Amino acid sequence: MGNIVLLDEHTVNKIAAGEVVDRPASIVKELIENAIDAKANSITVEIRNGGIKYIKVEDNGIGFASDDVEIAFERHATSKIRKEEDLLNITSMGFRGEALASIAAISKVSLISKNKDEQIGTKAYVDAGVVKYVEPSAAIQGTKIEIFDVFYNVPARYKFLKKDSTEAGYIEDVVRRIALANPNISFKYINNSKTIIHTSGKLDLKSTIYDIFGKEIYENIIPVDYEYNSIKINGVIGLPKISRSTRIHQFTYVNSRYIKDKTINSALDKACSEKYAINKFPFCVLDIKMDPSHLDVNVHPAKLEVKFEDEASVFNIVYHGIRQAIENKNREDSPFTNIKKLEEDSIKKISEDLKNTGVIKDGAKNKKFDFTFTPKESYTIEEPKQNIYDIAKNAQLKSNVQINQGLSDNSTTLRYDKKENIIEDKKDTVIVENVDNNKENKESKEYEEYNINEGYTNKELLYKYIGQAFNTYIIIEIDDKIYIIDQHAAHERLLFEQFKQNYYSKDRNVQMLLIPTLIELTPKEKDIVISNISMFEKAGFILEEFGDTTIKISGVPNIGYDIDYSDMFKDIIDEILGVVKTERSEKEHRFLATLACKAAVKGKMKLDQKEQIELIDKMVKLENPFTCPHGRPTAYEISKYEIERKFLRK
Repeated sequence: MGNIVLLDEHTVNKIAAGEVVDRPASIVKELIENAIDAKANSITVEIRNGGIKYIKVEDNGIGFASDDVEIAFERHATSKIRKEEDLLNITSMGFRGEALASIAAISKVSLISKNKDEQIGTKAYVDAGVVKYVEPSAAIQGTKIEIFDVFYNVPARYKFLKKDSTEAGYIEDVVRRIALANPNISFKYINNSKTIIHTSGKLDLKSTIYDIFGKEIYENIIPVDYEYNSIKINGVIGLPKISRSTRIHQFTYVNSRYIKDKTINSALDKACSEKYAINKFPFCVLDIKMDPSHLDVNVHPAKLEVKFEDEASVFNIVYHGIRQAIENKNREDSPFTNIKKLEEDSIKKISEDLKNTGVIKDGAKNKKFDFTFTPKESYTIEEPKQNIYDIAKNAQLKSNVQINQGLSDNSTTLRYDKKENIIEDKKDTVIVENVDNNKENKESKEYEEYNINEGYTNKELLYKYIGQAFNTYIIIEIDDKIYIIDQHAAHERLLFEQFKQNYYSKDRNVQMLLIPTLIELTPKEKDIVISNISMFEKAGFILEEFGDTTIKISGVPNIGYDIDYSDMFKDIIDEILGVVKTERSEKEHRFLATLACKAAVKGKMKLDQKEQIELIDKMVKLENPFTCPHGRPTAYEISKYEIERKFLRK
């Protein structure tokens, strides 16, 4: 006689329930999703004893039709799909028809509901999957479901439940992540008579974030809005200051369904590399909108996993959407961006004035130069063939190079020759032809002089240099904001870009050592060097084996000042050991980042004023001056308003 038998329906229901309901939080999730599908705009969740003894989910949705109440507790009973083809185009949160049946199989359930098209409601009571009664009842539109004694009839599952506070925390997580995906719905979560979460349902994601997480996170998020290949992504991502060491505050959705997906996480991490500190994860709420026919949500009963038809497109939408949002914010807040824009605007205005009137208007002076009139009278100048930017360029006076390389007392002269129509470089003054209509003046004065004083004045600057704090931070002022620049992070970014450019070009920019350096290594360290020697050589090192455990360094990257290359070399080896299993591009990035970090000026290393200004100027020219290659910010902004609040002026 065989040993295989068919299980009875009661046992089958308990086994099936275990796939859908593994703890009280699973019950809450399923019931909330049913309320959302019922088009509710107000949902209340109330629990006691971590949801183990009591759960209530109440909504104002369309409600159950009286004829549907009893069958709703049967397995695979659903109103969401009708046939197999519907699985290819699922837009509802639920579709399996297992939730109520599974919940009822392991608990006691009371349901009161009234459909919007009926005059009276319906009440039902189910105990361990058995419908005890269904009867008419007074009710308002919507549905109220109460769950009692979860797993009371499944002792094997009951004993694995955690303590009440832990289970309540899981339920709070469920309510939070569903609320973030549905800012148009007002959610209320009550634990032991205390309101924990209450969202307004104002359609605004930022308002929902404020309701759930509070002011600090609300004030440090930026919008994400991007479209690629008919896929859209929107939501928010947090600034580095609110990043965490785990993914606890990362909420990712597809068509408002909360999911966990490796492709999305990988794109998120890559987009945030160089923007956030290593091993820090940004706060984010991201919802990907796509045609439901291009994904499969019928992967797991909990519906936390999906399969994408085109993972590459999903990766791209997340990567580019986040990267664009971060870079836009960095450009907006960075002192380097502001300096560059002020400089461009100033040059453009001067050029326009010269082109239109031949006169440099007082309000349009180049803020990098202090234009001082030396004659007592004012004269116009004949428009030269070159604008003021070209003049400066020809005289080797590019404002963003000459001034930022140092603060000298020298002045420079540009002479415009009337007869030859050329610019002539001289010292101390700019000679500008006098073309006054007064003949006598023309005869008596062929030229008038303007002084261009290199240096800074209080009103004519692109930025005002304040000084250096703690021999580490450079402080400048632009408009009504103060920027504090970390000299190490800024120099690290600058060197990283230089090393990267040299690394991927034929220019190795090597500095030969007069006396080669010998580095003693362990066998493992030496193997790492030999297996990655091409990286070292492309970065500017000239290496060769020198005995069993020794490497000879004959050439090093040309950094420009003396550093301890032995320590640098060993630190780089340690970094490679830490990322030996990652892809090559990641290994190269960390290699160059470590090289830049070790070569950069350190905190408490005093720079003179000329060096500080030169560093700022070079940062202005970079495409990405906003963070060091390890993700730390290069500059921090403090507004005048913030300072005045500290002094109780605001």
